[in-house]
Amino acid sequence: MNRKKAISILFILFLVSLLLRIPNLNRDISKHHEFNSAVVLINLQSWRQAKGGSVFHFIPLLNYQNPGDKIPDTSYYSIDRSGNTMYLSFGPAWYLIPYWVYNLLHLQPNPLCLQIINLFFNLMSLALLFLFLEDLLQSKVKGNYESVLIGCFVFLFSPGTLWYLGNGYINIGIMTPLVIGFLWFQLRMIQYPALIDMKRLLVTVILIVALLYFDWFVLALCGVTSLIMLIRCRKNRRFIRLILVQFFGCISGIALLYWQFSSYAGSRHLLHYWFARSGSRTVANIDVSLGLSAYFLLNFVTAYLPIFLLIIIAYLKMRKDGTRIVFSAREWLFIKAYAGAALLYDLVLFEWSSEHEYSVLPWAILFAFLACRLLTESFTRRQWIRLCTLYLLFSVGQYYFINRPGRVSREGTAYAAFREFGDSLKQVDPEYKIFINIKRNPMIEYYAGRNLTIVTDLDSARRFMVRWQVHNAVWVEQRNFEFQKLTYLSY
Repeated sequence: MNRKKAISILFILFLVSLLLRIPNLNRDISKHHEFNSAVVLINLQSWRQAKGGSVFHFIPLLNYQNPGDKIPDTSYYSIDRSGNTMYLSFGPAWYLIPYWVYNLLHLQPNPLCLQIINLFFNLMSLALLFLFLEDLLQSKVKGNYESVLIGCFVFLFSPGTLWYLGNGYINIGIMTPLVIGFLWFQLRMIQYPALIDMKRLLVTVILIVALLYFDWFVLALCGVTSLIMLIRCRKNRRFIRLILVQFFGCISGIALLYWQFSSYAGSRHLLHYWFARSGSRTVANIDVSLGLSAYFLLNFVTAYLPIFLLIIIAYLKMRKDGTRIVFSAREWLFIKAYAGAALLYDLVLFEWSSEHEYSVLPWAILFAFLACRLLTESFTRRQWIRLCTLYLLFSVGQYYFINRPGRVSREGTAYAAFREFGDSLKQVDPEYKIFINIKRNPMIEYYAGRNLTIVTDLDSARRFMVRWQVHNAVWVEQRNFEFQKLTYLSY
């Protein structure tokens, strides 16, 4: 198979993935971590209400600008002096990209455009993965594009990719093209130290800073690759330059985020926020982390079960035949560097990784590579085509089982329930605070265009009003997300 034909097949595979996603696209945001889409859209509306994100130095917000949506306790570390709830856990790139796109195209903040942005990053991830595997497997030399396509196929149709680069907009997903590009760039310099020059070192710094504007994953990548280079320093002193540049890039990216966030939030609030979140979200929260270990493993099953079955089948076939796979030096370098980085990332942020299924998305690149190598080494062309067909059916079946098409979710809740409930709250005056007894639900808040203050009962709402001098509010009664009535409160 030649390169041109392989690229044509790759594009056809992407179109097939779009067709499979159509039943879920442009559906009311309601489930399976779609709260991320809701908070991004809420922030977009909030920035617009305030006449632009620059007012807040482009710090993401979790609330609208209505007087009734502000938080009175401005001493709390995530609340600014105007009562806005700031989100400072990650870099703001995944908020900024849709903000710029919606403004440039003069679009209303709707879920469909956010999903289209996600699909664009899916396409970019697929294209870069193709180029990366082409180089890693030396396909231009061997003409072995079937292996490259298998890797891209497995990546594209894993349940995690189908969802989180489709409906489930999240920073861990859209950073994938940059992760692949950075990994490819760094591994080539580690394998060929003669490539380490000023131009590539400058690109390295730019990529690190850009990745830090999405997530902290690049810190793990730099840490592991620097360790590998440190071990190899005796053989080639050029590695010292790359290690120092990686360190400089990480410090520069963190300093830039610190400067941006603290310029609005203030150093005291920002440092308190970061220390508090690291205490609760990392492995430092050991008691909670141990209890969540099963959920961490379940995240892999939910996102990658079909890939695991594929890898297990190939491994058993190799054991039966008495064969073993032989990885090249560059492949071993990739496996050690990337597996180490992904493991370090999830272990350091173990509490967060256990609670959020999308935390395991970076592993898709490694699993796709392992699947393509094992399949081509273990099976004939006819056999692996059959296995890939079964993989597709299993993966799509799991994707549809978790994210059932139609009007009702697998749990029996109508997808429109949050939108309809949110619409019923639009009648509340923007000056009034809304009290309700439910779990925090940004999907309802997005459709209502209002933020909800969670309290246990009507008396708790009244005590809140007295403590914080809230003069007007409403208490909302609901049953299974069906609006019942409003009770007006005044103080």
